[in-house]
This record gives sequence, structure tokens and C-alpha cells, in this order.
Amino acid sequence: MTKLTSPLCRSALLLVFSLTLAVPALANDQGVVNPACKPEPENQCAFGELRNANLVGKDLHDGNYDTARMDGANLSGANLTGSSLQVANLTKANLSKARLVHAHLHAAQLMGANLSGADLSDAIMTKTFAMGANFTGANLSHASLQGADFSGATWTDGHVCKDGSIGGCR
Repeated sequence: MTKLTSPLCRSALLLVFSLTLAVPALANDQGVVNPACKPEPENQCAFGELRNANLVGKDLHDGNYDTARMDGANLSGANLTGSSLQVANLTKANLSKARLVHAHLHAAQLMGANLSGADLSDAIMTKTFAMGANFTGANLSHASLQGADFSGATWTDGHVCKDGSIGGCR
């Protein structure tokens, strides 16, 4: 086994390792599916397969949707209060007027999602990928937005966020 005694070698290895961790993984992109996933309150839907599902107005509070595939799903008016959606894929999902109060959306993929009129108060959205999402009229009061990417998103007041809008809209 070769020893890495050179500070330059150690630094290069650390940089490669850090870059590997920084690349966003797609939620559930390995085809791992939870067959017990049922979209209902207080469920266990981690690794759930809910792509393009019609869940309009459903009560899904306090559920676990970590790494679930929900891209293209219609969750308009759904109640996801207190739910965990960490690393969930919600790309192009319709979450208009959805209740996401206290929802945990760390590293969730919301690219191109419609969150107009959604209530995201007290939500955790750290490192969320929300490029091109629509937040018109959404409530983001007390939401944690550190590291979230809002490049090209339409903000709560209707203006489009500049490229590089990290942690808020610029």
C-alpha cells in the first residue's frame, strides 16, 4: 500500500473526495423501490415510487418520503405538513397550494416544480435544488434556505432569480 506522505497528494485526494460528495445524486436513481409505500398520513414511503401520481388534495402529513420518486406528481393542495422529503425527486411536480409547513426538504430536487401559493413556513430547504421552480405567492417565512439553489426560479413576488441565487433569490 502506498503511503500518502506528500501534503500535495493528500490535498489532491481530499479535493477529489470532496467533489465526489458534492455531485447531486438523483433520488432513488438505482431503481430501489419500497413496495409497501402507500400515500397516506404518517406513512413510511422512503424509496417510494410515486412518479406522475395524482395526489391532489391528499392528506400525507408526517410521512417519510425520503429519496422517493415523485417527479411529475400532482400534489396540488396536498397536506405534507411535517413530512420528510429529504433527497426526494419532485422535479416538475405540481405542489401548488400544498401545505409543507415544517417539512424537511434537505437536498430535495424541485427543479421546474410549481410551488405557487404553497405554505413552506418553517420548512427546512437546505441544499435544495429549486432551479426554475415557481414560488409565486408561496409562504417561505422562517424557512431554512442555506445552500438552496434558486437560479432561474420565480420568487414569491413574481420576479425571476438570477443565476447563482444560493440561499435565497437575488
